[in-house]
Amino acid sequence: METPETKRFGRYEIIGELGRGAMGVVYKARDPQIDRLVALKTVSLHGQQPDEEEEFRKRFLNEAQAAGRLHHPGIVAVFDVGEEPESREPFIVLEYVPGEALNRILKRERKLPLDTALQLAQEIAEALEYAHAKGVTHRDIKPGNILITQSGHAKIADFGIAKLNLAHFTVPGRVLGTPAYMAPEQLSGEGADGRSDLFSLGVILYVMVSGHSPFHGDSATTVCFKVANREPLPVSALDLHLPNELDAVISRAMAKDPKVRYQRGADFAN
Repeated sequence: METPETKRFGRYEIIGELGRGAMGVVYKARDPQIDRLVALKTVSLHGQQPDEEEEFRKRFLNEAQAAGRLHHPGIVAVFDVGEEPESREPFIVLEYVPGEALNRILKRERKLPLDTALQLAQEIAEALEYAHAKGVTHRDIKPGNILITQSGHAKIADFGIAKLNLAHFTVPGRVLGTPAYMAPEQLSGEGADGRSDLFSLGVILYVMVSGHSPFHGDSATTVCFKVANREPLPVSALDLHLPNELDAVISRAMAKDPKVRYQRGADFAN
C-alpha cells in the first residue's frame, strides 16, 4: 500500500533493499504502471568530476540500451534506465529474479553436485553464445553475477553495466572486478572479448565442481600472477570421483592464450 513516505525512483516504488556494494544499492521495487516487481540498481557517482560524470551518463545509457536488446532466458532482462530527480543518481531497472546468487550458494555449500554444476555451466555458456552473437561482452562473469532461480536455472546479471562499472572505477595500478575470475588479457589491459567471458566461466566451473579456486592467493597481486603464469591442478586431482574428461574441458576453457580456448559459448556448451 502506498503512503506519502513511499520512496520512489522516477515512477518506481521502492519496496525494500536487496543488496549493496561499492557501485550502489539494489532495491526490490514495483512498476505501478503494469504492477510488476522489478530490481532497481543505482549507480553512485560520488566524487566524480563534472565532465567525467556527464561522460559516464552517456555511456551508461548506451550500455544499458545494448544490454536491453538481449532477450534470453539465461540473461536478466533490462527494462528501463533513468535518474533520481533530486540527486540525479542514475539507475537501471531489471527483471526481478527470485532466487539466490551463485556466490552465496557456494559459500554455504562449498561445491555443487557434478550434474548440477554441468547443467549451470551449460546454461551460462548458451546465454553467453547468444549475447556474444549480438556483439555484447560481459567482462565480469563471476559467481556474484550469476543468479540461480528458484527452479534451479542460471541467469547472468549485469550485462553491459559490469563493463561500464569496471571502466569507470578503474584506477591506476589497481585491478577492479574479481581477479580470480578474470582472463589474463583483462589483467594485462589488452582488452576482452567473448573468449574472456568463457575463461571466467571455466573458472566458475572449476570452483563449482571442486570447491577450490584455481588461482588462490592472499593478495590481488598473487592472484593476478597465478592467473597469468600458473596452470592450476586438474579438478580430478582434487576429487577422485570427477571424470578425467572434465579436466580437458576446464583446461581448454582456462587456456592462457585466447586462441586455444573455446571460441564460442556453443562450443563450450557442447
